Amino acid sequence: MSQEKRLGFRGPLVLALGGTLIMFPLLSYAQLLYDGRLSFPYEGAAVGMMVWVCLITFLGLLIAGMGLQMILADSR
Repeated sequence: MSQEKRLGFRGPLVLALGGTLIMFPLLSYAQLLYDGRLSFPYEGAAVGMMVWVCLITFLGLLIAGMGLQMILADSR
């Protein structure tokens, strides 16, 4: 009998968390805009924008990681 490995959730989760941490320089730039060190016309939206960017990045990388894991599992 062959034992198939089930697809885990750890790999895509690590990819998503790592990618979200990579977004830190972009979010730091947004924080500079929010602090007024750079000109930013939408001061009230800066925190929401940073959270939105983080959320979209996390979910996008999570989906990409799960897709890559499925492709690798099918190629074996």
